[in-house]
Amino acid sequence: MILTTLIVMVVLLVQKAIVIEILMTSFYQFLIWFFTIVSLVALMYGVLSADITFIGLFISTLIISVIFYRLNETSPSKETPEEVIKDFNLEVIDNDNSEISEAVEALKREQIKILSIFKRDIYSNEDLSSILEIKKKIVLEFVSSLTLNFEMVSKQELKDLILKLLNNLIEKNSDHLFEPSFFPSEQLSYVNWVRKSLLLLGWKVRNGEDSINKIFSNLFEKNGMIVGVIVFSETAKVNIDQKQHHHCIQEGAIDFSVVITPDFKGIKNEQISNRVITVNHNDLPKLHLKLKNLLAPK
Repeated sequence: MILTTLIVMVVLLVQKAIVIEILMTSFYQFLIWFFTIVSLVALMYGVLSADITFIGLFISTLIISVIFYRLNETSPSKETPEEVIKDFNLEVIDNDNSEISEAVEALKREQIKILSIFKRDIYSNEDLSSILEIKKKIVLEFVSSLTLNFEMVSKQELKDLILKLLNNLIEKNSDHLFEPSFFPSEQLSYVNWVRKSLLLLGWKVRNGEDSINKIFSNLFEKNGMIVGVIVFSETAKVNIDQKQHHHCIQEGAIDFSVVITPDFKGIKNEQISNRVITVNHNDLPKLHLKLKNLLAPK
């Protein structure tokens, strides 16, 4: 008797919670919860009365709940909304040229796809010095897809213009390109991932002397600022010779030494010393601004 009472109380509590949830759900979710309630009630009566009919009802309604769950997962309401990106600068466009205007409109329609292709090609390419070639290939494929007669603009002039617009588009949407949540945990793969992420965020690989290259994973430059980057897949593995790093800074080879990890927490002593800092890779979009502020006079 006590067991029966406990079962009834548990079922009633579950039903109450489900009813509250139903009030906040979509149509498919309503059906899922409805058949879940029916299956629970059937299970309760099946256990109490030892009636196989209720057990069969429990199994069938449970199967129906699973079917509606799958339909809910694949419904259009679950699709990710189209990402909002910033348009490229239109000030350089000759609006009186119909062929240019047509090409620019086509670029607007394809810009999300083009950014995705650029991101894919960056992460899949092992040659970090071929960013311009990747862009030129994207521009070539885009221009080749246009149905223009090229009577009012030459194909090369249009390529140059589209490349300029693509550079502007990438610069404005670097944060959109960078996805900090998806990164490899293995050290070498993580190092490569950070390198390519910095490229997507507008940093350029800079060649250094052999002695400098042995210290850092890579040298990167952005708007005249040179940074020596060293990458660790875990904060616990961070082990650097600060004297070497300070020597590189004092010699003018770099402006900053930056240690990048995935699990570093922003704390007061994140600045190991003057111009030698540690950052979490989630903060890479703000890295240039952060370093620029450190250079500003106090």
